[in-house]
Amino acid sequence: MKSKEMNFSIFTIFSFIIISISVPLCVGEVLIEDDFEKNNIDSNKWIPTDGWSQEGGTLEVDGGGVGISKVTDLTDFEFTVDFNMVNPLWSANWVVHAKDQNNCTLVQIVADARNQFWWFTRVDGAYDVPDHGKLDNESGVHPELGKWYTIKIVVEDGTYEIHLGERGKDLNLCCTWKDNTHNQGGIGFRAWTGEHTVYDNVSVTTVGHFTAVDPTDALPVTWGKLKSVR
Repeated sequence: MKSKEMNFSIFTIFSFIIISISVPLCVGEVLIEDDFEKNNIDSNKWIPTDGWSQEGGTLEVDGGGVGISKVTDLTDFEFTVDFNMVNPLWSANWVVHAKDQNNCTLVQIVADARNQFWWFTRVDGAYDVPDHGKLDNESGVHPELGKWYTIKIVVEDGTYEIHLGERGKDLNLCCTWKDNTHNQGGIGFRAWTGEHTVYDNVSVTTVGHFTAVDPTDALPVTWGKLKSVR
């Protein structure tokens, strides 16, 4: 009798798990998202510059200065985006904590032989590029022209982390920087004259955001564990 009762209990638990995980697990919140599939820049999401253009499912940023999101009240978040550098090698610039286009924190990839990330700030239109913000890229990935990569910038309590990898592959930690010049604002992209990068799949979420894409992958493992208690 006890064996039958235990088997029934296991079946009940397993049925509950199947029902529970049939809906994708989601932790946290998506704050900004854009796959750039429209032929026009979404004016509800972005304050672009003259260097921004959108067609063919990507965003091109070719000079023009700083462009930012309409959302400007972000504090702690994760900013993930795919990028492809066109010209020159150190062209990609990301903007975070942008109060407006003249007041923001930025990071620029320097993908020549130095293989670094340069963190800097802009206050009332004036740039400050400190030597202590020039950090080596420790990810093991050295970006090249014409290839797609994914970058994730994690912002939390005045600390900035960069994670980098080839698109579709794991991301590795590049560097960490601390700065409190700006502690709230939007995200965006910057390009100076001659700098040209293509972007795709922007996602800004709360820190630690997670969505289970295919929870059924865990079923064989879960069932195996349940059977082991019989």
